[in-house]
Amino acid sequence: MNWFPQTGSGSITQFPFHRRNKWRTISNELENGEWLGLPDPAADRIEWQLTFKDLNDDEAARLRALFVVSKGTAGSFGFTDPVANLLAWSEALTHADWQAGLLYLTPGVTDPENAQKAWSITNNAPGAQSLSQTVGVPGDYVGCFSAWVRSAAPGSITLQRDNIQSAASAGPVWKQVFVSGTGNPGTTHSTVSVVLNAGQTIEVWGLQFEAQPYASQYKPSAAGNGIYQETYFANDELTMTCTGVGLTACEISLVSRL
Repeated sequence: MNWFPQTGSGSITQFPFHRRNKWRTISNELENGEWLGLPDPAADRIEWQLTFKDLNDDEAARLRALFVVSKGTAGSFGFTDPVANLLAWSEALTHADWQAGLLYLTPGVTDPENAQKAWSITNNAPGAQSLSQTVGVPGDYVGCFSAWVRSAAPGSITLQRDNIQSAASAGPVWKQVFVSGTGNPGTTHSTVSVVLNAGQTIEVWGLQFEAQPYASQYKPSAAGNGIYQETYFANDELTMTCTGVGLTACEISLVSRL
């Protein structure tokens, strides 16, 4: 499956960009004047308007290559919401999308926003255990997995994406930690994890995975995860403008089916 290319910095698009959701209802007027309406889920879609400036030759070439292999509007490709939390159920850690191993999870802990949406996670096992989720983002994509953590006993917490790990200290004050980079090359998905050592207890909130190199403000997620595997170019022409030596600008319209 082809995916919309990231820029050299690891972002999906540049600002500003526009997103518009569209839904359709099929209605029918009966002879007695009564109206009946039913939703048409097959017509639901998201329209994207992306703007790029100062693309280098390699970045522009990758956009052209996707347009060619997609044959304009004919072929689909994968696209990730540039500003979405790609994890599912970021505040429901016992949901089936999460794999907790032998960890003990307790909800209702006070989070950095003074709500009770954080979780306490305890590892009573004799070895390290992970809270993990697999995300349908290719391993070649740059991504950032982040979380807010706190621990009554100072220690170290590890965040992991596939085979890449990042260790950070955790103490009595809430702190955002993250791991950034690509995953396993050539794979169609990525697995992100919070790893606890044996006997360790931490509090965690704000779990987030984004298709960009750095962590942004936390956005709670539910069932929708911002990954659209059926996305199309909206036009059969791709216009690129040379703005300088080795620099290109363009605007691209996309349509993602829901």
